[in-house]
This record gives sequence, C-alpha cells and structure tokens, in this order.
Amino acid sequence: MELFLLILAIFFLYKGVRALRRHSAVRKQGKDGPAPGAVRVELPRGAPAQWFSADKTPEVNGYTIPGGLVYVGGKLLDYTGFNDPCLINTDLKAEPGVSPHETVEDSFPDYGKLSPGQRGAYLSWLSGRRSDPSADIAYVFLFFYGLERRLLVDGQRRLVSPEERGEIVRELLRLLAIYGENRGFRGYCRNLLAVEWVLYGKPDEQPPYVDFSDRYCAEPFAAVLARYAAAEMPIPPDTALQWLILNPEQGLKTAARRCPDLFRKLFAVRYREKFGDGMIIRSTKTSLTLTYKAASPSLGDGLRLRIPGLPNPFILKSPLKKIAAIAGRCADELEAYCRHIAKGGSPEAPGAAALLPRDLLAEAPAGEGVRERLARLCGREMRLVEAEAVFGALGRPVPPKMDLKRSEELAETLETFGFGMAPDVRIHGLRPSPRGKIALFSPFVRPSSPAEFALAAALIRLGSLTAQAAGGVSEEEMNAIRSFLPEKGTLSGEEKASLEALLLWCSSVPQTAAGLRGVLDPLSPDEKAAMGRVLASVASADGRVDPAEVRQVEKLYAYLGLERDQAARNIHAAVTGTSRAVQARQPVPETFSLDMDLIRLREEETRRVGGILRKIFSSEDEESAEPLPAPDPADPLSPLDEGHRKLLQTLLRRETWRREEYLSLCDKLSLPPDGALEIVNEWAFAAAGAPLAEDGDPIYIDIPLAEEVLSNGKQKNENPAP
Repeated sequence: MELFLLILAIFFLYKGVRALRRHSAVRKQGKDGPAPGAVRVELPRGAPAQWFSADKTPEVNGYTIPGGLVYVGGKLLDYTGFNDPCLINTDLKAEPGVSPHETVEDSFPDYGKLSPGQRGAYLSWLSGRRSDPSADIAYVFLFFYGLERRLLVDGQRRLVSPEERGEIVRELLRLLAIYGENRGFRGYCRNLLAVEWVLYGKPDEQPPYVDFSDRYCAEPFAAVLARYAAAEMPIPPDTALQWLILNPEQGLKTAARRCPDLFRKLFAVRYREKFGDGMIIRSTKTSLTLTYKAASPSLGDGLRLRIPGLPNPFILKSPLKKIAAIAGRCADELEAYCRHIAKGGSPEAPGAAALLPRDLLAEAPAGEGVRERLARLCGREMRLVEAEAVFGALGRPVPPKMDLKRSEELAETLETFGFGMAPDVRIHGLRPSPRGKIALFSPFVRPSSPAEFALAAALIRLGSLTAQAAGGVSEEEMNAIRSFLPEKGTLSGEEKASLEALLLWCSSVPQTAAGLRGVLDPLSPDEKAAMGRVLASVASADGRVDPAEVRQVEKLYAYLGLERDQAARNIHAAVTGTSRAVQARQPVPETFSLDMDLIRLREEETRRVGGILRKIFSSEDEESAEPLPAPDPADPLSPLDEGHRKLLQTLLRRETWRREEYLSLCDKLSLPPDGALEIVNEWAFAAAGAPLAEDGDPIYIDIPLAEEVLSNGKQKNENPAP
C-alpha cells in the first residue's frame, strides 16, 4: 500500500512540474518574447474542432475532402493540453497545388508542425480520396491518427454510432489494401481493427479481417483467450499456437519457422492427441485490461482499455508451458525434413517423404509422389507385391524386423494414402515380413463391424493353415475358404476386399501356429471342444481330407488338450455331414456366404468361438502374446514348468529320438506330445532365436544350442557383474 501511494505521489508531482514549466514558458513569452532560436509555445486557441463523418465533405484552404473522417477546426486538445496532431487546423496556411509525394522527415507527423507545403501535400492527398499509392506514408499515418482517436476516445464516450464504426472499419480495410506493404502501418492498422472488434463487436462472430497472427495484435488477442477462460470452453489448436507465438517470452524453433504450414498442421494433430477438443484454462480473478499501443502520440505510450467481465489469461504460465512443449516436439519432428529443404532438396523426392511425420504425408508435396508410386504397384486391382517395393514407394528403408510398432506404422501410413495391406496387424492380427510379400489394395476402410470382421479373418487364417498342411492352397480350396465368410450384410465391399487380400496373402505365404499355446491353455473345456469342432470343419471344408491335414488338426488338438483320436472322429463327422463329402472338388462361387452344410456348426457356437479365434491370431508371436516369460539370466530354465524341465533334460541325453520313445516320455510326464515340443522350441527361440527340436520320426535335438543357452546362464552365475 505504501509503495502504491509513493508511485501515485510521484505521478502527480511529475504532472504538476510539467504544467508549471509549460505555464512558465507561456508567461515568459508574453513578457519578454521568445529567445533567439527558441520554438514559440502557444496554448491552442480558436473554435472547437468538428468531426466530419463519411457522408460529409469539408473544405479547407480551397481543398475539398470527400468522404470526411477528419477533425477540422481550431482546437482539439490531447492529454498534454495541446492540439492533437491529427487536427486539420483551419488557422494554419497550406500551399495549393503541392503533390502528396512531398516527404515528411518526422517519424510522428503533426499537422500543426508541418510546413505550409507539406500541409498542402496532405490536403491534396485527402482531396484525392486518399488513394494515391505513392503518397508519403506520413500522410497516411496522420489521417490514421484521427481514426484512432475517434474509435478509442470518442467511442469510449459513446459518441460513435455502430454505423459510423462500420464506416471507419471499411476505410481502414481500404487503406490496408493500398498501403499495407508498409510494415508499421500494417501492424498498427490490424491492431486497431482487432481492438475495435474486441470493444464493440460480437464475441462469437470474429470478422475475417481480424488477424491475430500479427504480433501487433498481442493485446487484443488476450480478449479472445479471456472469453474461452470465462466460458470454460476448449481452446482450439490454432488459438493455442497463436497464444504461444504472441507471447514475448516464447519463440519457435528454426524448423517451425522454415516450414510454417506443415508445422501448424502437425501442431494441430499433436495438440488434439494431447487435449482432444482443446485445453480448458481456468478463469483468474484478475480483470482484463488491454494496453493499446497507439500510432498517434496524442494517445500516449499506452492507452489502457478495461474489458469488464473478462479475466486476464496472460498471467497463467502452466498452460503456456504445455503448449510450448508440444510445439517443441513438432519442430523436432520436422527438423530432418526442413534441413533437407534448406539444403536445396526437392519436397517431392522419395527421400523427402521418408523424413516427414506420417500425419503430414497425405497433404505434403512428397505425398502425391508416394500415392502415384503405390498406385503403380497395385494398379486398379489387388496384387501381391514385395514388401521391399512398398517401403521403396514410401521412400523408407527396409527395417531388419517388423515388430508390432513398425507393422502398425506401415499400415497407418498406407491408410493415409487410401491403401490397405494384408496382413494388417491392426485388424488381421498378423505382421508382414520385411523381406516377404504384402497384398496391396485400394481403397481401404476400417471395419465397421470389428467382431464380425475379426471372426472372418480368423476363419481365413484357420482355413489356410489347414489347407497348407497338404502342400499349397489351390483355387478350389481358396473358394472353399471364401464360403466360410458371412453374407448377412455385416461386411461392406471394402471390408470384403480386405478379407480377400488376407486370403491372397495367407494362401501364398506359409502359415504357422506360433503363440497358440499361451492363448489356448486358459480356455474352458466347452470352449476347447467348440474350437475342436471348428478345426475339424476347416479340415473337411474342400470335401477331401489329406492325411497331412489330419496331422495338423491333431497337433492343434494337442494344444487344446483334446484327445488326438477325437480329431479324426470330428473330421469324419464333418465330412459325412455334407453332400459333397468325398466327391471330386466342385467349384464354389466366389461370393461371401456362410455354407452351413460345410462347417456343420450352429451359428451361436461359431460366434462363441469367434473371440477365441481372434485371440489366437492376434497372438502370432512373442510380442503380441508371449507364450513364455522372459528367461531369468541366472536360471535359463526359469520359463519352463517342472514337467517341461524334465522333458528337456531327458531329451538332451542324445541327438535323436524315435517318435515312439518321445510319445512314451510325454505320457510318463502327462504332457501333450505336440504341445510339449512346441513349448520347448518356444523356450529355445526366446533364449537363442532358433528351435531346439525338429519334429518328425525320428525327432532331432540340437544339443549344442541347448548347451550354449545353459552355459550362458552358468557363466553369468559364475561371473556376476561388478
């Protein structure tokens, strides 16, 4: 409180001293006359000035001023007690016939201080309807001073009607179009337009001419933020970024300045990822007061305009820090691309596409080139192409391994350009090989019925897995697999195209059953029995059962903990339950329909096992469903339970085992033969990246591999880390 009183006292002391000095100067001139070379100081005298609106045409010194919008008279005081610089003083001389190209050296022109020739030049510009583009910018500013005073001084006194404000706004926009190349005038003019809207306009209807991208408009922009805070509304990404840009304590990184359009688009994406519809800032108790930095010296260094009912959001620091963090990350994402462009690289080059964030690919120049290259790969039809070619079209290097993250990124990138792929880990549950093939097609849409789609995809995988057991997958077998898919209007044409691409890929690429054990073990007995009937139906889907298909089903039955003999009985039941049981294969129409005579399952049972199928095929390898925990470096056998440990220790006694011996060993340990061998191989894969046992008759055991794994663990125990 004491500090406030001290500041107040200093202020009034300053004003008093200044008034005394002015009064003394006037008295001195009255008594003694001005000193040699001194500027004569006189208090304004004469008739009060009159404001002429746009429909008036005043006349001064022989000049007519069409369109008005000027103050004319003898006295128009500013805050210092002297005439406002914008006043066209009729008591002062003005030379006729002077061109408005006459220059004015003063940075802050004042009509009263202009020479008669300069006054004539100014009046000449006004009489020419203020439209000469080559006129000295000082005359434009001098006229602008009057518009500032009218809107912000008379307007605050309620002396300006809405209609007149509209006339002034239109004049400002007209002047901006003519003289906007001047940076100073453009900034001051935009600031006045923004403040006029903030003070008098409708809050929910921001005019298109209000441009808050200009740093001159930082103060009126505060009112925009204040309205969001007062209403507790989400702040849109453009407004949030502008808050950051206009804050004098913040700055954008080089990449954001080099590529502003891409930066804004990426910021909007990342901002929505973080805040959804937008950040909501709390309202503060501090009322908003705008400090208008006027062009006219008559309004002082800062005209304070209080906006009642609005809080001051600029005092909040935490929200701005969060926005700055997002902007910094976006600039970092664009750094490599902007460096490429700065060095003269083409934005359309394949290498440029590889440097862009995926979210910007579709709209960037490089994106069109990517789209064309992808279209050449598959044309207007579905094609099986090399994965390397797809990465090449995207301008990206081929990764050494397609983990879950890379698989998702590849599918999402292709979706950005309207293309789909199979396998698509997001909807098919499978990952492609970086050196293998991919089924590419267009257009791509996400499934509208995820449950039905996932069930259909799982059935395709099961059918292909079983059909491949007998060699390749024939066209007849592919048609049989197509007949498993539902035809009840739940799948769109685009979804069927995705399933057709999956079938093309599954029939061309060898399928495996990796990762099944970890998903099948927790199933209930009823679920396992239902799954067993599905597998039997798949094996008999083409009307002919190959012994290899029977062995494949038996192996899967072992995973399920079902009796091996039950597989043959279920397959026989499925075959004899159809009119095409053992006849020669007949062509099946290439339509998506569910042939109940083929699979012989109740629809509700199929739906019940649908979730099981989705779990199986979304667990293709160790990353999506790890069948075994990671080995403990101190105990390499830690992932195995007691039964499988004993099995491994026994198998390591020699390199070959007759299958009969192996089956007997599993029987003694109460382990399913095929499932047990798969678990041992998964353990070896997790520890050394290679299988331990080669199934067949005899079964081959890679003893050196096991010794390497076990010796590593022993070595770590004997040589602990310091």
